Amino acid sequence: MKIEKATKNQIVRNAVLSLFIYLLPVALMFITFLITGQRPWEKKSPKTESVKSLTNKNNQNNGSDD
Repeated sequence: MKIEKATKNQIVRNAVLSLFIYLLPVALMFITFLITGQRPWEKKSPKTESVKSLTNKNNQNNGSDD
């Protein structure tokens, strides 16, 4: 079964357009990083705050209030 030339061209054109649309946001993100000099992957994660529980539960009793 042969595909007509016009149909083949349309499939190729749609595939190329789909790849372009898929890759455009990623390319724009890296261009933005290049222009601004930002490197978010090098930032250290913020330290977590130690928050005390409002309830008075004992760990030995699996969280019971006894």
